[in-house]
Amino acid sequence: MILIVGDTPAPKAKTPVPFKGAKCEERLNEWLRKLNVKRENCKIVNRTSDFFDLAATLASKFGIPIIALGNNASKALSDIPHFKLPHPSGRNRVLNNKPYIARQLALCRMWLRG
Repeated sequence: MILIVGDTPAPKAKTPVPFKGAKCEERLNEWLRKLNVKRENCKIVNRTSDFFDLAATLASKFGIPIIALGNNASKALSDIPHFKLPHPSGRNRVLNNKPYIARQLALCRMWLRG
C-alpha cells in the first residue's frame, strides 16, 4: 500500500476520486507503471480532503510510504516523511524536462524499496 497525496481537486472534477477523469490521470498512471506500483495498491487523497490528516497520520504510524505530488502536497505533509514528485498537471512546466522526471521516478523507485 502507498499513500499518494495530491494538491486540490480539479475545478471540473466530476467525481470525488482524486485524479479520476482529470487530464493528469494518464500521466499519474504512467508514473505508477514506471514505479512498478499498481493503482489498486494506492490510496490517493488530496491535501484538502476531510480524510487527509487521518490518512497521513495512519500511513506514517504504520510505515506506509507516502508520495506527495507537488509542492503544496509536500508542504501539507510537513514533518511526515514522504517522497516529493512533481505534480503531474500539464501546467507544470518541469514536466518538459524528461531527464529530470526520469531521474525523480528512479529516485522514488529506490526510495520505495527502502
